[in-house]
Amino acid sequence: MKKFAVIAAVPLFAGLVMAQSQQTAATTTTTSAQTSNFDGALVDQGCYTTHVQQKNSNTDVKGATSQTVSDRYTTECPVTAETSSFGMVTPEGKFVRFDDAGNTQIVQMVKSNKDWNDSITNKKPVKVHVIGTENGGVIVIKEIR
Repeated sequence: MKKFAVIAAVPLFAGLVMAQSQQTAATTTTTSAQTSNFDGALVDQGCYTTHVQQKNSNTDVKGATSQTVSDRYTTECPVTAETSSFGMVTPEGKFVRFDDAGNTQIVQMVKSNKDWNDSITNKKPVKVHVIGTENGGVIVIKEIR
């Protein structure tokens, strides 16, 4: 009887071990960030702000109603020769930041790109095309033109 119990238990334990290794393999996944293209204008991230103000209308017990006022304004800061922290505003109005390595890369581009220098000197927008990956509102630059 003991031999039968041992013989029956061995495949049972082997099945449990195999199920655990298959489960571990099934839960191991890898994700790769997708490279995207972004177009927009460079801005100084240090002073770029967007302010949204909203108020709701309410009616109190006595029937008095208070009105709501909503306004939105954006302060855009053009890039200067001293800018060291950059962002980009897309044509849709979305603001995205660049990572530290991207900021360093842009500083080097500003120093070496005559067209960018002319735009900065004349206080015109610096239009860029960025190839990179977005991670939580921050773009990791692979290439910028």
